[in-house]
Amino acid sequence: MVAEVSQPRRRNEKSRVAIVTATRELLLERGFDALTIEAVAARAGVGKQTIYRWWPSRPALVADVLLEDADTILRPVVHTDDCTADLVRWAKNLAATLTTERGSAMVRILTAASMEHDETATRLRAGFSTPLQETVQQRLLDEDVDEATAQAAADAIVGGIVYSILREGRRYTRQRAELTTRTVIASLIANSEHTIRS
Repeated sequence: MVAEVSQPRRRNEKSRVAIVTATRELLLERGFDALTIEAVAARAGVGKQTIYRWWPSRPALVADVLLEDADTILRPVVHTDDCTADLVRWAKNLAATLTTERGSAMVRILTAASMEHDETATRLRAGFSTPLQETVQQRLLDEDVDEATAQAAADAIVGGIVYSILREGRRYTRQRAELTTRTVIASLIANSEHTIRS
């Protein structure tokens, strides 16, 4: 009886991995707009009903696959005595990750998937966009920058980098990310009563 129960679990996990792998490959090859459940099922070697058993829609499937990859991007800002250097290092690493072939595709797909389905947009914000913004904001809060200013500065840094990569793709450079970050922090220093050590 134990063998009979465990076998379907192994088969289901194998199918799940095959579906995720097929979705990731097809997203990179075709993009979000050209991805179909039929194509994923064919490449994964499963029936469409197997996919719909675990994911109610195409955007839900794409969101799960993208969020599995998010750990490679969602790195916290390393905290040293130099806040400016910490944020510049983090921004350059983010730019380097998002301008790889896979990273650039992920940004485009995240945007397209979010526009198609509200629930997917909410999940992607919670699992990707918000953590990026929060790690920058927290580094600024640690320097006693007030919350509203820290949030605005984090929005400017993260938004400036991600939007530019969405627009320019892999042409976007680490140097641009550094310039964006230094510009935002310089403005913050000039217009705030708080001082960021640099």
